[in-house]
Amino acid sequence: MKAFGSCQSENPKHSRAPEAFYRMIVLTKDFKKDSSGAMDLFKKMEEAYPDSNWTDKARTRLGLRTAAKKQKKEAEIRKMPEAEITGQKGPAVSGVVKNIRHWSGGAYTRIVIDQDAPLKFQAHELKNPDRLIFDILNARIDDSIEKDPLPVNDGILKQVRSSQFQSDTVRVVLDLASLKSYAAFPLHEPERLVIDVTGTPSESDESLDVTTEGKEQPIPLPDGPKEPSAQSYASDTNRGNGKQITLSQQMGLKITTIAIDAGHGGKDPGALGKGGLKEKEVTLDIARRLADLVKERLGRKVILTRDKDEYIPLEDRPFIAKTKNADLFVSIHVNANRKRKARGIETYIQGLRASDTEAMATAARENAMSTRRLSELKDELQKILKDLATSDKSDESLHLAHAVHGSLVSTVKQTQKKVVDLKVKRAFFYVLVNTQMPSILAEVGFISNPDEEKLLRKGSYRQSLAEALFQGIRSYVESRDPRVI
Repeated sequence: MKAFGSCQSENPKHSRAPEAFYRMIVLTKDFKKDSSGAMDLFKKMEEAYPDSNWTDKARTRLGLRTAAKKQKKEAEIRKMPEAEITGQKGPAVSGVVKNIRHWSGGAYTRIVIDQDAPLKFQAHELKNPDRLIFDILNARIDDSIEKDPLPVNDGILKQVRSSQFQSDTVRVVLDLASLKSYAAFPLHEPERLVIDVTGTPSESDESLDVTTEGKEQPIPLPDGPKEPSAQSYASDTNRGNGKQITLSQQMGLKITTIAIDAGHGGKDPGALGKGGLKEKEVTLDIARRLADLVKERLGRKVILTRDKDEYIPLEDRPFIAKTKNADLFVSIHVNANRKRKARGIETYIQGLRASDTEAMATAARENAMSTRRLSELKDELQKILKDLATSDKSDESLHLAHAVHGSLVSTVKQTQKKVVDLKVKRAFFYVLVNTQMPSILAEVGFISNPDEEKLLRKGSYRQSLAEALFQGIRSYVESRDPRVI
């Protein structure tokens, strides 16, 4: 009892201070059998922490009715309008919030709210105290979810609270320690709401951890072998050599770490060739070859989102890159089409509007969903990712895509009698959501085409594709990070 009292009085603003108050009330009521003393403690708790879940728990424990709270007008921190994102068209579908998980790594924290059906949500950003509020509509919270606050304490989030706010609304509250930006987006099959928060991490936050239902376990991030340190360059200036320096160069954009993403893996084989070749095998081999080239010839650090045959969820891949401070993100894939004669090279950047129907079909296959579902998803995300088209990262992604695509086409021309240039395109890909860095997805061939499948089986051809990807990346890096002569 004394320990809880000291904890609360000496650290009244600590995220667990309300819990200490709650424990004192329980001890006073249940062990000291002092209901009057418990009520006195509760009045003090209610005055000090009126919005805490622990106050609600104490009220329930004492058998008190939930008092109607005066609604305060709470100013928004930023000019972000209240967003309502629909999980599907037509009437709302009731569902259950099944689980809440979190990952912390570097300057990012991710919250994943697992659901059993597509659901609507509303987002609010409030201050005094600073927090993000997510109301999951037409939903109930599963009894298996731990109702106590989920501690995070990574310098970005203090804790995550969840409750049945109304009979048909589940409220999830993110208590903030620091906030630079955030993005929230629904993902499907399985259904979940992903919230990425960017802030200033605590000094002790050096690894990526996951918390599921209050239990913490380290999650290893797949890195490649240790690399030499990145080369240092002088500041970007125009020394009168007649060459113009781009804005990104003038701002000193340095590219020291490159994330290479081998598409699919583990239980997800990706596209299959008629002869049995699996996309996941081809992409991993090319990714490893490309990683070696980047380290040996460019002297840059490499992050492999996977370096073996394992399943990594699509939305986790850019998060791995961000938590490891990557500056570029290159996702490698192999295309497929029902028409066996279809062949060619195409390179993608993220876009809510697909360049054409074939681009939408490719994105739907890589996202493992139907084109109809992908179209619905575009409508959902338009409200959340409305700045995608004007983002400076989108322009940089386009430059990177053209550099890599041109190199791939030139290389394939030397091997194949006829190369089909399918151009640089836009489409929506899960793996490119909220990467916050120049990012592309390269489709290096069609595994469904018998001729290209034969080529993709050859180590020499995979090496040539890795070389082509490398040349494109090097061209982009050197144009953004030139040596000063």
